[in-house]
Amino acid sequence: MMVAETTRERLLAAAQRLFAQGGEDATSLRAITREAGANVAAVNYHFGSRDGLIRLVLESYIEPINAQRLAMFDAAVAEYGDPVPVGVLLTAFVRPDLDVLADLRARSPQIARFIGRAYTQPSVSVAGFMHEQFGPVAERLIPLLQQALPTVPSHELKIRLGLVISIIIGLFATATPPSDGRPPMESPDVDVQLARLVTFLEPGLAAPPPGGESDELPSAH
Repeated sequence: MMVAETTRERLLAAAQRLFAQGGEDATSLRAITREAGANVAAVNYHFGSRDGLIRLVLESYIEPINAQRLAMFDAAVAEYGDPVPVGVLLTAFVRPDLDVLADLRARSPQIARFIGRAYTQPSVSVAGFMHEQFGPVAERLIPLLQQALPTVPSHELKIRLGLVISIIIGLFATATPPSDGRPPMESPDVDVQLARLVTFLEPGLAAPPPGGESDELPSAH
């Protein structure tokens, strides 16, 4: 049992290192198994496939972020009732990312960049995984935003939330170690980063929709 657990951990660690260096598309299964001192059968046994291994590496970072978001949404509703202020919702959405980013910049900025690349250049398997991971967050957040911003159509809120996500992804994709002297948003302090982002993003979310927009959702595509 101990040997199997060690093999699994070695494969995960090797995949993290290699995906961070070259991205998932540039990292072969053979390279991962060679790095881990294992074989292809071990990957299939522990993860089902290379795609399963990729998803598990990403899940180890993304799932806790989304769990913290959901918990912060619940706490905000309990504290503020209906509606929750937009700034509070943005704080709950963005803070978990900034905390993880600060940790990764300190110990493994290449992993932060890998996460950013996974969002900006996803394979088919990873794109589906990202959608699954983010789905529950969107289902919780969009109705809360609609309550706080009743004059902004829901499809417009989804577009604007996508722009918020793009900013966060950019921070991950360009992460550097603290020693390089280039902290995100000109400050190494997460509280300062958060305040700057929320101050910038809140007016954009609350702005009137573009002329001619209606409250009807666009047809599915």
